Amino acid sequence: MLAHDSAIWLISDNLDTQEMNVSANRVVEIRKNSLRGKLLAGSGKSAVSLAIGEPGFVTPGCIVQAQAYALAQGLTHYAAQTGDPLLVKAILKHVVPEQSSLAGSNNILITHGGTAGLSCSILGLVNPGDVVLIENPTYSLYADAIRLAGGVVKSFGRHSDGGLDFEEIRSLAPAAKMIIVCQPSNPAGTILSAAEWRKLAQVARESDLIVLSDEAYDGIVFDGCEFVSALSVPELADRLIVCRTFSKKYAMTGWRVGYLVGTAELIAAASTVHRTFNGAVNTANQRAAAVALEQASQDAEAMRVEFQERRALMVSCLQDKGPLQFAIPSGAFYLWVGYPEKFGDSQEMADKCLSKGVHVRPGSEFGPGGKYRIRLSFAPDRECIVEGCRRFLSAFKGC
Repeated sequence: MLAHDSAIWLISDNLDTQEMNVSANRVVEIRKNSLRGKLLAGSGKSAVSLAIGEPGFVTPGCIVQAQAYALAQGLTHYAAQTGDPLLVKAILKHVVPEQSSLAGSNNILITHGGTAGLSCSILGLVNPGDVVLIENPTYSLYADAIRLAGGVVKSFGRHSDGGLDFEEIRSLAPAAKMIIVCQPSNPAGTILSAAEWRKLAQVARESDLIVLSDEAYDGIVFDGCEFVSALSVPELADRLIVCRTFSKKYAMTGWRVGYLVGTAELIAAASTVHRTFNGAVNTANQRAAAVALEQASQDAEAMRVEFQERRALMVSCLQDKGPLQFAIPSGAFYLWVGYPEKFGDSQEMADKCLSKGVHVRPGSEFGPGGKYRIRLSFAPDRECIVEGCRRFLSAFKGC
């Protein structure tokens, strides 16, 4: 079972006067307004976690062996700032469509995980006052990075069937510079169809929007659903930047390797920020990531199948067993669980869950649409899912 021996924590959001005096204004703004991770404070050894997007698998052996071999060969020096040529070549071979206008080495940037890819894209392209459109609910890093850049966040939603609200997007687009989409979405697990991508491309062209597609969960889709990457939509190619990571698909969260694919101009802007903050990614880890693309597709598929089984297990643990409402996700590895308002807002509910010995993610972290929702991860092992769900349900008893 995935019990955490050490506390999961983040810096407190309560700023004293001294901190406010020494911190940059935008840091103070983020600390005051960020929705990220406010639950995750010390838990004790007995708590289980359904809060973290951490695949409950070890990294496939061929990837580990590739890193060890690279180290043994003395690949312990700086890599090229934009990425190791072997990894760039593997991405062009296995990820970017052959006929795409983005199929050149100047269209690729290797980053320190998806987080660095997203952050350097936003910081490299958003000016103070620029409007950026994000979904509500969605991954909360976007809003933090936009504020760090001095940008303005505007949000749009989805219809009850999971489709994007294009009427709302069209109303906001003329005043915006960028739109960010998460495919598959975090936290709800919805996926965009090819038709939706084409419709989004039309809106983006009409309003001259940059499209940032966060594809951290690429290929993690279920029930025969098709994963459609923004890279497969030619109409987007002249205004697109795609962010991916090896963390989720290949169980490499601790390796910190991701990449961007986009137009040369957009990649150049992101690269300037990335080399300023981070420098080149670990050389041996890049060689291992190249092997992931070349050799670990069967391992990734086996994990995807198991995620689908774990999804079914979590659904069976929760369905018809409490005052809960949720849709079955088509992708990623989370359940986005709603509950009656009488139980309190999501932070109060998350605190109560913690008192029952289970970490969960409060829905408010993902935007106002999550006020009465909790995000549960079915990425951990099966024992953790069963016990975590039991403790989660206990938080609703006696109310």
